[in-house]
Amino acid sequence: MSFFILTLMALGSASALAEVDANQVIGKIEKSLAPGNFEGQYFFKNTRTDGTTTEYLIKIRARSVKLQHIAFLEPPREKGRELLRQGDEMWTFVPSVGRVIKIEDRDSFAGGDFSNADVLRVDWLAQYESSLSKETDKQWIFDLKAKASGAAYAKMRLWVKKQNGQPVQQEFFDSNGTLLKRLRYASVTTFGNVTRPAFLLMENVITSQKSELTIRALHLDQSIPDSRFVMDNLGK
Repeated sequence: MSFFILTLMALGSASALAEVDANQVIGKIEKSLAPGNFEGQYFFKNTRTDGTTTEYLIKIRARSVKLQHIAFLEPPREKGRELLRQGDEMWTFVPSVGRVIKIEDRDSFAGGDFSNADVLRVDWLAQYESSLSKETDKQWIFDLKAKASGAAYAKMRLWVKKQNGQPVQQEFFDSNGTLLKRLRYASVTTFGNVTRPAFLLMENVITSQKSELTIRALHLDQSIPDSRFVMDNLGK
């Protein structure tokens, strides 16, 4: 095959990749994973290396991706525990000590393999530069590189199904390029006006531990009171 033909093929491939707007595709995913003004119930199951499991049921309310509140409903020992995100800051109310404690995006959510950012900060375009890395007949593969060191991960890679624009898989890397975790999305479900994966499986590549997230209910709600997102109201 001549150099001229190979060059045309390479240019054609680059042109096809350039036609896909990474920000547009990822922006639509963000809106489905973290819609504004919604209320939902999420069930978590953490499986440790020794085979033991812990389970949590939470109620999440959100005005936007940067204004969210979580209340733990189960197990009984966690009842009364709350989390609040306001902009770039996050706090938790711990009933056993009666105190509000500041927490970070990178911290584990409920002792599992999801981080706080994985659950409460799906605003990837604000934190990462996105680009289309590869594509197959059925999927796009996007790379997201952190704009600043404060992001929960230095890099993420996201697989998206072309047919419906839904995420399929995601990988998370540290600043050395080490793969830390792998997330699989499944059970695409329509909740009212929101269509998104209802089951997420996070695998910790380092420890081989796993955490599952199942959405039991989700609906848009414009009536959530502003008082729900006030730090001084945590624990009250």
